[in-house]
Amino acid sequence: MMKHRQPRVPRRLLSIRTLATALLLLWAAQAQAMSFSEALQAAQMNDAPFRAAGFEYDAARYGVPIARAQLLPVVALTANESAVAGSRSFPNAQNQEVRVPLDYRAPQVSLNMRMPLFNFDAISGFRQAQAQSEVAEAVFRSQGLDLVERLATVYVQVLVAEDTRRLTESQVQAYAMQAEQAVRRLDRGEGTRVQVAQAQATVDVARTRLIEAVDLVDVTRSRLERLTGIVQPKTQMLPPAHATVPLFPERLGDWIELAMRQSPNLQAQERAREVARQFTRRQTAGHLPKLDLVASVGRNENDASNTVGQVTSIRSIGVQLSVPLFNGGGVDASVKQATLREAQVAEELRQERETIEVDIQRHYQAVVNGEKRVASYLRALESTALAVQGARRALETGLGTNSELAEAQAVYFSAARDLTQARSETLLSRVRLMLRAGMPMQEVAADVDRFLVGAAADATEPKKP
Repeated sequence: MMKHRQPRVPRRLLSIRTLATALLLLWAAQAQAMSFSEALQAAQMNDAPFRAAGFEYDAARYGVPIARAQLLPVVALTANESAVAGSRSFPNAQNQEVRVPLDYRAPQVSLNMRMPLFNFDAISGFRQAQAQSEVAEAVFRSQGLDLVERLATVYVQVLVAEDTRRLTESQVQAYAMQAEQAVRRLDRGEGTRVQVAQAQATVDVARTRLIEAVDLVDVTRSRLERLTGIVQPKTQMLPPAHATVPLFPERLGDWIELAMRQSPNLQAQERAREVARQFTRRQTAGHLPKLDLVASVGRNENDASNTVGQVTSIRSIGVQLSVPLFNGGGVDASVKQATLREAQVAEELRQERETIEVDIQRHYQAVVNGEKRVASYLRALESTALAVQGARRALETGLGTNSELAEAQAVYFSAARDLTQARSETLLSRVRLMLRAGMPMQEVAADVDRFLVGAAADATEPKKP
C-alpha cells in the first residue's frame, strides 16, 4: 500500500501562520472578559519588578557552580618561546678569551594541575552558595506572591469602579424618572415648582457622581493596563449574588501552621540564617591549614645559555601544605563579627515568624467578619429595596412626598455601595490570607476566579427597587 507524503510547508509560511494564530488569540482574549488567572499570566510577562526578580534569581543560581569550582581541579597550560641573541665569553686552555655568538630560540611548555584536598573555606563557601541560591528562590516566590497581591488590588479596584458606575447610572435613571414624574404632577396641578427643582437638583448631583465614577473606571483600568500590558482590558464582573466560598483549611491554627511551613518570606529568612552560619564557618577557616595536590608536566628546550641544544622534560607530583600562623588577630575579629551577624539573622527570623502569625490572624478575622458584614449588607439592601417600593407607592397614592422617595433611594444606593465595598474587601482579605500562608500563585488565582464567577447555592440575589 502506497503512502502519500504530506507536502512540506515552508518554514517562513509556518512562522506567518503562527504569528497570525497568536494575533487571533490575542484579539479573542481582548474581545472577551479577562479572568484573574489570565490577567496574572499577562502580568508575569509584563511586570518589570517581577521580571527583574526572575533575572536576579537566575543570576543567583550561578553562584553554586562558581563556588563548586573552588573544590575542583584547576588545570593550566603555559607555553612561551623566547628569541635569545648575544654572546658568551670564556677562557680557553691557553687562558685566552674566547667569544662565541649566541642566536637561538628557547621554547617552553608546561601543564600544571592543582586540586584541593582539604580547603575548609571552599567547602563552607560552596554550602553558603547553595543556601544563597535557596534564599534567592524563596525571594522570587515572594515576589510572585507580591505580584498577585498587587494585581488583585488593582483588579478588584476595577470591579468596584465598574460596579459603582453601574449603580450610579441606575441612580441617575431613577432620579431622572422621578424628576419627570414631578414635572407631570406640576402640569396636572398636583405638585409645586419647588418639588421639580429639588428633583432636578438630585439628578444633577447624581450625574456629577456618574462623571466621577466614569473617571475612576478609566483610572483603575489604566493601572491594570500598565500591570498586564493588555490594552483596554475587559475584566469580569462582581456577581449579583454573593458566592460564599468556604475557607480551606477552616481553623485559624491550621492557617498559622500552613504559613510556618510554606511561607516564602519565612523560608528566605531560614535560609538566610544558614548563609550566616556558613559565613561564620568560612571565617574560622582562617585558622585551618590548606592541603593541595599539585602536579606538572613540562618540556624546556635551550632553557639556558649553557644548555643550548638540550631538551629537558620534567614530570612532578606532590602535595602542598599551607598553615596559617599569625595574621594580626584579623581572623578572630572576623569570626566574632560573623557570629554577631548570625545572631542578628536569628532574631530577624523570630521577628518574621511573629509578623506572619499576626498577619494570618488579622486576615483570617477579616475574612470571617467580612462574610458577616456582607450578609448584613445583603439584608439591609433587601430592606431598603422594600422601603423604596413603599415610598414610591405612597407617592403614587398621594400619601408620600418626593423627598421621602429620594431619601429612600439614596439609602438603597448607599447600602448597595457598602455591599460592593464589603465584598471587595472580603475578597482582598481572602487573597492576602492565602498569600501570607504561602499558597501557590495559580491556586490563589483560581480561588479568585471561583469567588467571582461561582454562585453558592445559598446565595440570594438582592431585590431591586
